[in-house]
Amino acid sequence: MKNLKIKQFSVRSIIFSGLLAAAFLTVGFSPAQANNDADCETKECRKQLAAARAATAKYHDVNNALADGFINTRQCVHYPFLGAMGIHFVNPARIGNPGVDAAEPEILLYLPDEDGEMRLVGLEYVVPARLATIAPVLFGQEFHFDAPRNQWALHVWAWRNNPSGIFADFNPKLSCPQT
Repeated sequence: MKNLKIKQFSVRSIIFSGLLAAAFLTVGFSPAQANNDADCETKECRKQLAAARAATAKYHDVNNALADGFINTRQCVHYPFLGAMGIHFVNPARIGNPGVDAAEPEILLYLPDEDGEMRLVGLEYVVPARLATIAPVLFGQEFHFDAPRNQWALHVWAWRNNPSGIFADFNPKLSCPQT
């Protein structure tokens, strides 16, 4: 009889887990994505991430980004098997500063939704190599060197979950629109 109860509990747990997973998937959210901020382990990282989100929340309206000097590059960056970065909106006035500030990303990453409306998905911080001989650090993360552009760069998926991690360059769940 004890074994029967254990089996019933196990079956109930499996059914509940399946229903919970289905509910997450229905809203476009998976348990793995729920913990996207897990890469931001320290108190300082969480503080900087909160500052970045607070400072860039107004850019969910792309018109605010344009009004603040961000320029649409119109090119959507995507690589097969890696995913997308999105369309880069660059603020030239912010590039060229050797310091990094979580509240002032140099680039905003957007992707159009199914209606063509631009959606803010991430941020990118860049420092030209001529201004920094070693990798800058922000969110407790070292920037990586982007040789083709001769700059240090760090991506932050502050507004869209990324199963590869909040600081990964590409988001495998995203793709550029067909042109």
